Amino acid sequence: MGEVSVTNMSLSEAIKSGDKSLILEASGQTEVDQPKAGLARLNINYETDTDDGHTLKKGTWKVYYDGEFVYADSVRFHPYIRQYEWSVWDQEEGKFSSRSIQAKSLDYQFPDTTGGNKCGRLTKSDEEALGEDHPKTLASRLATCNQVFYGVINMSGKNAEGKSVEIKDLPIVAYFKRSGFRPAREAIQKLGGTPLHTVTFDLTTQRQKMGSVVYFTPVFTRTEDADANIDTLVMFEDTVKASNTMIMEQHKEAVKANAEKQEIDLAADFA
Repeated sequence: MGEVSVTNMSLSEAIKSGDKSLILEASGQTEVDQPKAGLARLNINYETDTDDGHTLKKGTWKVYYDGEFVYADSVRFHPYIRQYEWSVWDQEEGKFSSRSIQAKSLDYQFPDTTGGNKCGRLTKSDEEALGEDHPKTLASRLATCNQVFYGVINMSGKNAEGKSVEIKDLPIVAYFKRSGFRPAREAIQKLGGTPLHTVTFDLTTQRQKMGSVVYFTPVFTRTEDADANIDTLVMFEDTVKASNTMIMEQHKEAVKANAEKQEIDLAADFA
């Protein structure tokens, strides 16, 4: 199913899905520090070393491949699909506290796993009406909009020990949010009428600094035209559909639970 959060899925739901990886996770049989099964996720590396003491370079691209992380300054990226998604990450719990479905346009309502839309994100006018310090305004600003790209990468990289690793036509998912949101969006806008799945990019990063905070933003450099593999495209589409189906099931359950709680609270007021 790819890089989708299943932390809220019950064991009974996982069994019904028939997906062994989901069943193992829902029953607590997966290791917390292991990458999720499914599509590999392409990220910018912010770690400086490994648990084994190997030094890592910050700002490189990394992907989990064949049982280990592989790092490279540049990645050839062939995107197939771009979706939008809202999420709220719980830093203390180390998991998403809320996630929305994925959609092709920001105009969509984005039903989420907590029974609302856009993980509680309010419009600018609503936030202004409530005020900067209102609890709903503060909660709203925790919600992040992601651009979710599904595509294929080719990469000449190295593992943590410095051994060269060649990656060919690996299906991946990549999330671009916050400081990475605008570069990704502008790269797509520059394509004009050229379909996304017919082009490739060389992905690098650019070091940025704001005060004492150092971070890296993605750099998209368009390269050559490419042909999409239809089977891979179908797989990506099925991944999005499966994720959205799961999110909508959780959304409906949350709506029902919220309604029942409101009925209980209302009854208590008149008790």
